[in-house]
Amino acid sequence: MMRDIIEDELYSSSIIKEPKTLDFDYIPEELPHRTSQLRQLAQLFKPALAGLSQNAVIRGPVGTGKTVLTKKFCQRLVGIARKEGKIIEYVHINCRKRSTDSMVLLGILTHFDPRFPDRGFSVQEMLDVLRRQLQRREAHLLLVLDEADALLKKSGSNLIYNLTRFSDDITQPQTPLSVIMISQKDVISELDPAALSTFKRSNVINLAKYTRDELFDIIQQRITLAFHQGTVLQESSELIADIASGWGDARFAIELLWKAGMYTDEQHEQLLIPEHVRTAKAETYSVVTETKLQNLTQHQLLTLLAIAKRLQKSQATYITTGEIENTYAITCEEYGEKPRAHTMFWNYLKEIEHAGFIQIKLSGKGHLGTTQLVSLPDIPAKVLAEKILTLL
Repeated sequence: MMRDIIEDELYSSSIIKEPKTLDFDYIPEELPHRTSQLRQLAQLFKPALAGLSQNAVIRGPVGTGKTVLTKKFCQRLVGIARKEGKIIEYVHINCRKRSTDSMVLLGILTHFDPRFPDRGFSVQEMLDVLRRQLQRREAHLLLVLDEADALLKKSGSNLIYNLTRFSDDITQPQTPLSVIMISQKDVISELDPAALSTFKRSNVINLAKYTRDELFDIIQQRITLAFHQGTVLQESSELIADIASGWGDARFAIELLWKAGMYTDEQHEQLLIPEHVRTAKAETYSVVTETKLQNLTQHQLLTLLAIAKRLQKSQATYITTGEIENTYAITCEEYGEKPRAHTMFWNYLKEIEHAGFIQIKLSGKGHLGTTQLVSLPDIPAKVLAEKILTLL
């Protein structure tokens, strides 16, 4: 029986055709809204094709595309160099996992020799082995230190200094080695004076948080790559972009899309609607708690219930304040309460928005004037309605 349940789920139909394109490590052919940064990197690393070392820092908040941008650039640089008959070895180290000098060097050396012993060598000895490996291959090493601040915090700048001065030994054949450091923090300011002298402050590429419209473009790209055609409502994409815009985080947006798709499959439905997105958001990070609901007044609860009921009925992403006010009046009558005047109703809306339950924005195309639109980004309308009904 258990095997049948598992097989049923494994082989059931899915609206997702390519799950790997929703993975954080997936690198799409095009990087929306990161073209100028790719161009900057290409300009900085022109010397690498001529066999000269170059160093850079890529900095930005979580989910701004630092790692995917760097991987995309490095893979392309390696391919272009190969066409010219030159060898660039690309190694990507996560310093959160390898936070000491010896662990970083071990990660580099196992790229060249998977059997390299994990103990018994000093840092200097490993640097010497690395030099010989590159000389034997006549290769340029392009080393990426992802989350470099973790290495600097635990081990200081010595390894950065040694790596960026790798080609300075005049007694040895030229061995070019380039370093790209990725970090959320200002790692330049964390370098000691010796290491800092090897990095140009102008070689820092800053990535800003994605805007709401940029996140929408990223989501649309992933939908095209990952989902069967016609299985995701545009309203769902709009809601994901609106939710993630609070953080400017593309990773969060892609995670919401993936979880919403999984939930749609769990329900054996063929269309990803805004309610599925709300469910994904509630599972990922929800501000709606029993305690916060209990802190609302009777009419704030009735206003929130009106929103939940209206969204549940319409299956829309946004509803107008006029629609809510009409439903609020009916809901008040159901509970023997006299509906408050428009000004008080508007205050209730603003108060529950301030508490994080709803999102209010001005209408765009398709609405006359400056209609206010209300969304429930944090919890499924059905679930919220049930929670409120238990309190009322």
